[in-house]
Amino acid sequence: MNRPWLHAAILATLDAVGLLAASWIAHTLWLWYNPQLAWVVQVQLWELFPPNPWAPPLLVLIPAWMLANNLLGLHNPAKLERSAKITTLLTRSAVYVMLVLVVLQFLFTQRTYSRSLMLLFIGCGFSIMVVLRLSFFQVQLRMPRPFASQAVAIFGGGAEALSMTQRLETHGRHAYTLAGYLIPTGERTLMVPPDKVLGTVDDLPQVVNDENLHMVIIASRQIDRRDAFRLARLCDQLGLRVLQMPFTWGFASPKLGFASLGGLQLIDLQQLSYPSFAENMKRAFDLFAVLGGGAVLLPGLLLVAGAVKLDSPGPVFFTSPRVGKGGRNFPFFKFRSMVANANQLKDDLREHNESDGRLFKMKDDPRITRFGRFIRKFSVDELPQLWNVLRGDMNLVGPRPLPAEDLRDMERDPEALYWFELRSKVKPGITGLWQVSGRSSLTFADMVALDIQYVQNWSLWLDLQILLKTIPAVIRGSGAH
Repeated sequence: MNRPWLHAAILATLDAVGLLAASWIAHTLWLWYNPQLAWVVQVQLWELFPPNPWAPPLLVLIPAWMLANNLLGLHNPAKLERSAKITTLLTRSAVYVMLVLVVLQFLFTQRTYSRSLMLLFIGCGFSIMVVLRLSFFQVQLRMPRPFASQAVAIFGGGAEALSMTQRLETHGRHAYTLAGYLIPTGERTLMVPPDKVLGTVDDLPQVVNDENLHMVIIASRQIDRRDAFRLARLCDQLGLRVLQMPFTWGFASPKLGFASLGGLQLIDLQQLSYPSFAENMKRAFDLFAVLGGGAVLLPGLLLVAGAVKLDSPGPVFFTSPRVGKGGRNFPFFKFRSMVANANQLKDDLREHNESDGRLFKMKDDPRITRFGRFIRKFSVDELPQLWNVLRGDMNLVGPRPLPAEDLRDMERDPEALYWFELRSKVKPGITGLWQVSGRSSLTFADMVALDIQYVQNWSLWLDLQILLKTIPAVIRGSGAH
């Protein structure tokens, strides 16, 4: 059921309704803020729509804002795969509208529009559109099949095809529906569900009609010359969009772009960098939150420290070297939740490690004390890391810092080395995508994927979203041990 026009129409309608509601709210608040207007002149809401002395006409301003949303891709379901991205695009749209208003105020000097009315309109419009857009996005995610989704076939049947399936389910189910898999000639290991196999490249014309297919994603390293030519010809003939999953590029560079040289389109392997202003804003927010929150939490921290001391002999705090930004080690602070000689006992428990990667995880770890099990379940043992944030070792949000000993011999595994180098570009955090996506119940591969996803898609909005999701995750105490 591919109806992107209906999706765009609904979003445009939500924009119009939101901006009309913002007009009414802004008008009401403006009159409340300027009660003298009721005595001088009656300003009705409808008078703000045609040319008027108080603000640019809403008959022009509202469609202009909706046009800005459309140009930024806010009416395209394929570009709206995350709440953080939706909020970021809406922020840019509001900034553009504000810049237009500033230019109008400068050009038409004979008119002095009400600054308070315009600021109220922009603030209300942005807030209402964010609420409406995110609500609609969440509804889309919960529908068994979104009405605007496009049917997708994955070319491949191995591990890469399964990885692509997971990405579609996680980030694209509001816009795409997996029709099934096209199996390459000579595919040796079939890891996808047999009932989802649609056939081979030669079956593509029939599959297009049976599944109403719109896109093919190549997710296989094993594609022979005949399949490649046949797939290219049929997709061009049938009007199918073709995308290819990156294999080598994903490990060569975190980001991909395009460049033109002599009329030839080239792939640009871009280095990952963050705007210094955004990083400074992140640091300022962390300091403000830690200083304010730390003062409130201080009595509770003292009680926890006393309980740790009474529960078992040993120091109140556990300090260990962790790897931070740039691969530098720093002292990592936690409330001690294990017996004092936990590190010495770790080697004896190696055979009981339940992690499928480099990290050591054990659900019923005998080294954990009685009170330690409680504070670990609700992440109370992590609170001393607020001091790490003040020191500048960590951020509130970021990839979790890893023990230095778990990262030995990293050079032997190229993929693990890429993961380590990528996460070393940012400071580690007290909370992150691990904590809001399953915590200790995640596999090592899941943790690696979440780290890479965070670093490549970092934004202030993503940090705020993670912080908001951390609160219910900690209260439930789910996935922690």
